[in-house]
Amino acid sequence: MRYVIAVAYPKEAGINQLDRRINELGLEYRAIHRMELLADNTVAMFAEGRGDVEELRRILSESPAVSEFSITGDDTGFFSYTCYTADDLTRMLMENRRESSYLIDMPIEYTDDGGLRVTYIGAEAVFTDALADQPEGVRIEIERTGPYTPSPRHVISRLTERQREVLEAAVYLGYYQEPREATHNEVAAATGLSESTVGEHLRKIEATVFSSLHIDAIDH
Repeated sequence: MRYVIAVAYPKEAGINQLDRRINELGLEYRAIHRMELLADNTVAMFAEGRGDVEELRRILSESPAVSEFSITGDDTGFFSYTCYTADDLTRMLMENRRESSYLIDMPIEYTDDGGLRVTYIGAEAVFTDALADQPEGVRIEIERTGPYTPSPRHVISRLTERQREVLEAAVYLGYYQEPREATHNEVAAATGLSESTVGEHLRKIEATVFSSLHIDAIDH
């Protein structure tokens, strides 16, 4: 069993008006935790993000593509349910999943440069056909692939190369020790990055790791 991490980029002509307006908000930590293509060609999506919630509500309420939505949370972190008309990129992802034997490992993540990062899981043979056809308006880039192991190693494989570099330095310097033995500034000095960039990378690393956990119940 193997995994393939691919990033799908909608070309300029393939970006619909709703996505364009949401992208302009510059939301952070955007990840899709559940997405279903319905019989009426609409998509039901459960997603996570951080940013201007009120502006997002305004955009969704004004969009003719959105039939219903609900948002819980605030600018520091929110979850949203949205039902909207499927665009080409979403339809491609969902229809390919129905027609092929591979699985999509959720969440699907938005990249900083406007793509959708998708992790596929399956036998090696299924990936050749699944990723060979690139529909009009979408460009697909293979980020990495390897044997699939459902362990913390797999979670780390979902980080970018720079994020893994920052995480390695943070762990080595004791950033995650209790009490904490390193600061953002010390991690920045070790990686040659700015303190603000290190802080951003660490937040995204933690979001990726925590979103991979499955917590059924918490006893108080």
